Amino acid sequence: MTKSLKALCVLFFALIMLPGCAGAKHAQLVTDFTADFNPDYRGQKLSGSLTYNRQGRMNLHLSSPETLNGLSIGYSDGELHLSKDGLQCTADEAYLPSPSLPAELKNVLDAICREQENGRLSLSDGKAEIGSWELVSDEKGYLVSLENSSGKIEFEDAAAL
Repeated sequence: MTKSLKALCVLFFALIMLPGCAGAKHAQLVTDFTADFNPDYRGQKLSGSLTYNRQGRMNLHLSSPETLNGLSIGYSDGELHLSKDGLQCTADEAYLPSPSLPAELKNVLDAICREQENGRLSLSDGKAEIGSWELVSDEKGYLVSLENSSGKIEFEDAAAL
């Protein structure tokens, strides 16, 4: 009786401790956020800030390279808004070429929201694949990076909206 009780206790203890060894737990991704971002996209290094929400509204403000400093690109309700040095332009978002950084970034962020809302986004140690993009998040659910064959986008100082 003592041996079987000891074996039962060991088994019970192992079952309790096993979930703790499953790896780091990561929060659900934060999809309404603002962050600084540093893309290295198609050989061009950029920097700036990004604001995005799950309704598909996105604003990019570029700070480098110097030639793009001050350029703002916004998506809202199917419209594209561009502004720089007091000049503004509005058009249908379809006018921005699909292989451009703003279009690809918006598409992958929209896909992340869709997958998460449908319960199909599976993070493993803060990593997941969305189409051709590999995403990495921190333990609080903020994006750390997005990467595909076109380049890598790193995010810093993220905060929820």
